[in-house]
Amino acid sequence: MQGSRKTQDPPTLMIRIFLLSCLLICLPVNAREISETTFSYWDKPDIQVFYSAPPIITPKTKILFIVHGASRTAERYLNDWVLLSQGRDVLLVAPKFSKEFYNEYVYLMKTNKTGRPMNDASLDLDSSLGELFNFFSAKFKIQTNNFRLYGHSGGAQFVHRYLMLSKETRIDKVVIANAGFYTFADPSISFPFGIKNMNVSDDRLKWLLSLKGGLFLGDMDNDPKHKSLPSMRKAKKQGKHRFERGTNFFNDLVDLGVKKNSPFRWRYQVVPGVAHDNAGMSLAASEFLLEDL
Repeated sequence: MQGSRKTQDPPTLMIRIFLLSCLLICLPVNAREISETTFSYWDKPDIQVFYSAPPIITPKTKILFIVHGASRTAERYLNDWVLLSQGRDVLLVAPKFSKEFYNEYVYLMKTNKTGRPMNDASLDLDSSLGELFNFFSAKFKIQTNNFRLYGHSGGAQFVHRYLMLSKETRIDKVVIANAGFYTFADPSISFPFGIKNMNVSDDRLKWLLSLKGGLFLGDMDNDPKHKSLPSMRKAKKQGKHRFERGTNFFNDLVDLGVKKNSPFRWRYQVVPGVAHDNAGMSLAASEFLLEDL
């Protein structure tokens, strides 16, 4: 079983942020443009999607999905990645799950935060990213057979539940960052805190454990009274704040890997000097998600 724990050196991180700021000034304003489209090719309400393409798209261009938090600022999340992706052969895609139709998107529209099933089961999102991958692959004639995922805050909640509950396997790398709370692979605890009655197979859990993934946590995201920190009783049982909850979730994944005797390829990475901030977490996550592109 493999796995790793990393902490970035604070001075190094500050230097990189400074250099990134210099690049922002020096690069052409429109080096990478942000475009917008509407995804309507399914039997659910339309999804507004923001994306940013490299100057030249090839059949080997990789698609990276960036999933927003509860603020639903998909375009801002995407913008945090635009400069980071300069010179990389990657198509950035940021879907926006509207509050009107997808209010409980972080639970894949299966339940609300208390675990009560949604009234309209047809709105579930467990195939959403696969559908979007098919759409953008066809739109840009991309022939790569897998994609990558990044989610911060509520987006991290969405992404790790998508990994558990979707049947999608065309994923080769993922980062979840600063989630408010987690779905543990515990069949005795009801969703969204555990997987009771969610039909998550052993094969799916082993696939998740073997995925090349990263759980990234800002070491300053440790405010137990943060205004957007989920405060349900079962969420509090996972830890006092996001940093503690994320650490406990990672340790549970490690234990699960041992229990299942499964290959384990996840890394635990602490990002110094960053609190609940997508820009800071994106900077750290980009090294992992874009390193080979």
